[in-house]
Amino acid sequence: MKNITILVLGMLITQLSFAQGEFRFGLKGSSNFGWVGGTSKNIVNDGTTVAFGYGIMGDYYFKPNYGISAEIMLSNIKSKFTVTEPLVFNSVPSDTVNDLRYEYNIQYLDIPLTMKFRTKEIGNMTYFGQFGVSMGFALNAKTSIVSTGLPKFISDQEPTEYRVNGAEGDAFTVNNFDDKVFLFRLPLIIGGGVEYKMAGSTSLQAGVRIANTFTDMFVKDKTAIAKNNYVALSVGVLF
Repeated sequence: MKNITILVLGMLITQLSFAQGEFRFGLKGSSNFGWVGGTSKNIVNDGTTVAFGYGIMGDYYFKPNYGISAEIMLSNIKSKFTVTEPLVFNSVPSDTVNDLRYEYNIQYLDIPLTMKFRTKEIGNMTYFGQFGVSMGFALNAKTSIVSTGLPKFISDQEPTEYRVNGAEGDAFTVNNFDDKVFLFRLPLIIGGGVEYKMAGSTSLQAGVRIANTFTDMFVKDKTAIAKNNYVALSVGVLF
């Protein structure tokens, strides 16, 4: 019985070794151009902001031109928007501000998982496309009030770098607007790029990716709805 077991295990290992595809591992960095979309009526996007990310990536090709790509990234996403409804500070009617502008900077642990399709090698170049989702977990969230001509009761507080997911007693207290960031983010991602073969199995990779999220960046109390999206330009090295 022992010999049969060893034989079966040996045959299984042999089959797996023949079935093995191509696996590659690498490092990458990205510039993320973020904006707010899918907002409620009281939120207006104020343009695109730039942040950065970095991490590791791995590609597994089970067929010569078809594979699965997985990454672990630390990604910063910035977004700017204006709250168009009047905001009342500390529930005092005289402390009402209109069109207050915010800039959010949220750091996520992103785990993108995509299907990857590539062309045959053309010279030293290979072109690819990818499609999938990215699970994101908020690690750090800050905001600044970036309006000009702020009332003195706000400017005296130096309204920058508020930690919006802080403990109870957080200094950032704006009534009628929720500053708490939802801890989970799930965007649909689509992108493409090019690999340049340098030597052996080492390649230089450059790509572009759009991440369009399904989830609200704020907690689910319906005070405000905004989805932070971004376009990423990346470079990396695969080994």
